[in-house]
Amino acid sequence: MARTKIILITDAWDPQVNGVVTTYKNILNHLPSDISIEIIHPGRFTTFKLPFYKEIDIPLCSLSRMKKMLYDISLYANLQGYNVYYHIATEGLLGLQAKRTLRKKRQIYTTAYHTKFPEFIEALYKIPIKFTKWYFNWFHKHSKYVLCSSVSNAKENFHWNSVVLDKGFAEHFTYKKKKNTFTKTLLYVGRVSKEKNLEEFCRLDILNTKKIVVGGGPALKSLQKQYPDVEFVGYKFGRELVEFYQNADVFVFPSKVDTFGNVILEAMACGTPAAGFPVTGPIDQIQNGINGYVDEDLELAVEMSLDISRTSVYNSVKNKNWQNSAKLFLDYVTK
Repeated sequence: MARTKIILITDAWDPQVNGVVTTYKNILNHLPSDISIEIIHPGRFTTFKLPFYKEIDIPLCSLSRMKKMLYDISLYANLQGYNVYYHIATEGLLGLQAKRTLRKKRQIYTTAYHTKFPEFIEALYKIPIKFTKWYFNWFHKHSKYVLCSSVSNAKENFHWNSVVLDKGFAEHFTYKKKKNTFTKTLLYVGRVSKEKNLEEFCRLDILNTKKIVVGGGPALKSLQKQYPDVEFVGYKFGRELVEFYQNADVFVFPSKVDTFGNVILEAMACGTPAAGFPVTGPIDQIQNGINGYVDEDLELAVEMSLDISRTSVYNSVKNKNWQNSAKLFLDYVTK
C-alpha cells in the first residue's frame, strides 16, 4: 500500500513568529507518524530583508530551481513508494514558483489564505487594495481547495473551492483563575507593526487599567516613544507567555486585517476574555457576553469584556485542538 508524502511550500518559517508558522508547526506535529513531510521554506535559499520590515526574509528562488527541487523530491518519494501531495501555504515568491511549476505539470495542489496581504500592503506601502487583490484571486483560482482560516474569511474571498481549516491551541495554554485586582491588565500579543492597528490599543484610556504589549516588530521603537504609559516587554514564549495571558483581565485584538488571530484563541484557552472590532477573525471566535466582546468602539468592547466570567471564556474553547486541525488538513490535501 502506497504511503503519503506531503510537500509543503511556505514563504514563512523559522525564525519568523506569526500565525502561519504557528499553524503549520502545530498541524505537522499532530499528523500521524507515518506521514512524511518535506518543507520548502526560505531557510533553504539565499534571502534578503523585506524593506521596512526586517523580520520577514524574502527568498531568492528562480523558476528553474523550484522545478528541479520539486522534481527531485517527488521522484525520490515515488521511488520509495509514496503518493506525493502538494500544499502551497503562502502567496510569496516560493508559493508563486511552486504554483507555476505545478500548473505547467498539471499537478493537483492545494493552497491556503492565511493573511490579508492586499490590506497588509496597503497599510505598509499605501498601495490601494484594487491594485493587488487580482493577484491573490488569480493565485488561488486553480487550487483543488483553498484552506481559509475562518468562515468569514472564506466567504469574503473565495467561492467554490474554499474550505475552513479549524484552529486549535497548544496544550501548555491552560486555564487559571485570576485574583481580582484593583488595576486591570489589558494585553496585546503579536507583531508590533503598522498593519496590526496597534495604536488603537495604545490609545485606550480606561480608568484603573494598565496596558502590556508582548511581541516585536518594525513599529516597536516609534510606539515606545509615543506611548510611554504602555509596557512593551518584547517576545515571550512557552510558560512565560502563558503567564501573561493568565494574568491579563482582557486580551485586546485591534487588528482589522487578520483572517483569524491565533492569539485570541490562546488567550481564551487561559480564561482571558477577548475584545476586538467586528471584523473577520474576531467575529469567528468572540461571542459577545460569552468569551469577550466585539464592537466598533474598541473601548466599549474592552469595558464589556471586563465583567465576563473566565470560566465561561474557557468553556467556550476547551474542545478546540490541533488534532482536529491536522485531520482536516490531511483530508483536504490528500483527498
